[in-house]
Amino acid sequence: MKGRHDPLPHDILERANIAGFYPGRTGRLDLTTTQTTPSTPISGELPAATAFPVDALPAEPKRFVGEAAAAIGCPPDLVAVPVLATLSAGIGASRVLQLKPGWQESATVFMATVSPPGSKKTPAAKAATAPAWRMQAALKKKYREKYAEYEAEYRRWEAAKRESRQGGVPLPDPPDEPTMGRTVVEDATVEALATILEPNPRGVLNAKDELSGWARAMNQYKSGKGADRQFWLSAWSNSSTSVDRKSRAEPIIIPMPFVSVVGAIQPNILPELADGREDGLLDRFLFAYPETHRSRLTDDEISTEATTGYNNLYDQLAGLEMQEGESGEPEPGVVTLSQDAWEVFKELSDRLQDEMHAPGFPTLLEGVWSKMQAYLARLSLILALCRVVKQEGSEERVEAKDVLQASVLVDYFKAHARRVHVGLHGRNPEDLLAVDLARFLKKREGEWKGEPSVLHEELEKLKSEALPERPDELSKMVLAMSERGTWLIAERKWGKKGGVSCRILHLRLRNGVDGVVGVDQEAE
Repeated sequence: MKGRHDPLPHDILERANIAGFYPGRTGRLDLTTTQTTPSTPISGELPAATAFPVDALPAEPKRFVGEAAAAIGCPPDLVAVPVLATLSAGIGASRVLQLKPGWQESATVFMATVSPPGSKKTPAAKAATAPAWRMQAALKKKYREKYAEYEAEYRRWEAAKRESRQGGVPLPDPPDEPTMGRTVVEDATVEALATILEPNPRGVLNAKDELSGWARAMNQYKSGKGADRQFWLSAWSNSSTSVDRKSRAEPIIIPMPFVSVVGAIQPNILPELADGREDGLLDRFLFAYPETHRSRLTDDEISTEATTGYNNLYDQLAGLEMQEGESGEPEPGVVTLSQDAWEVFKELSDRLQDEMHAPGFPTLLEGVWSKMQAYLARLSLILALCRVVKQEGSEERVEAKDVLQASVLVDYFKAHARRVHVGLHGRNPEDLLAVDLARFLKKREGEWKGEPSVLHEELEKLKSEALPERPDELSKMVLAMSERGTWLIAERKWGKKGGVSCRILHLRLRNGVDGVVGVDQEAE
């Protein structure tokens, strides 16, 4: 049983800072305060792209990403993202991270790089997923050898069957037909994927050159009325699933489907991935949307040492054996967190919640942020196992360092989710106005009363870019924020000014917003 939710011990913070567990951050690590991601200006421009934190990767993939990006002539993001997906699929369903009884997270990731044509995303992905394809080639060769043995044994069984009929002896059982081990798929329907997963419980990497084709192919044989998207929603959570096939009397049942998805998509085709639906599929993706990179031909090459180190790490992860369950079926081994790691995880999870409920947080990103807690756990598991397999005899446990490094990756993906969000939907003026309004209230100790026209004038002085033209429009926006959000209490009542009745707004920040305490008397 984990300890109660106390503040993060200072000695953990100190060790994290001294050991440099939080690369890519400026200043010292401080988990005692909440820092929300700043809003971007209201304009047609996308938010600037955050650089990929290569230092947060384990040593072998870190070196490989750096050398591959230089050799190919592309941003490190285009290599690093499929590298993470490949490592996750190397682990597959062999391990899950147990945060507490009843709450487990696997290494499953859905990832996408967003970049225009000619950005070298295809050669970058090819280099990154090479270990999975290399192992797939070896499994295919092994399958062909086993199939040749099966054919010879089947011919002997046919002969024995004829003899048994003539001699009246019992008919022998036929030999079992072998199945090919799979590590990666590229263009499989849900029905075909179920057939692949059934004899391959570790799971596979679904590596797509263009994710738009993957999205378009969903339900293409069912007049758009199938359940393909539902399958992928469930697969992200590793929820058990069954698939019916006409050629089989019984359904294919997958207790824990494991499929990590990675691919690329062009910015102007990005809406096709959402398909105009709000079913949460897009929220499950971690996006990398780097700035346009001008490629130059260089003499740089990927060294043999970098390639070998990366390949060996993948092989070691793929060598993690599954456990045998009570029914004899393979099931994942359970990895736990150290107490220090649990404390760090709790603090970072609380920060995600604080960000979601901060003034001006985009409503359309709430689904994305709700998945980031799971991704913090999943990336921690991937990083921990990359460390464990390189240290012979090391305990399979997630340490504080793993969680802190995973949080750096999560921060990167949060920033790029905002960039994708603006590209898809633009900026919501109400979100930007909320930031200015919260700043205005904080300067007044969290509370303000007055006429809408006065509030309009005050926000105008702050040069709020999202301020509506008329005070009555502002009043409606503020009341709508109060109804939808968790940071503001807004009431509109009749009052008097100079003996004349007028509308008065009463605004209060809820307790804890921007450090304000005691204003919201209704809060617990």
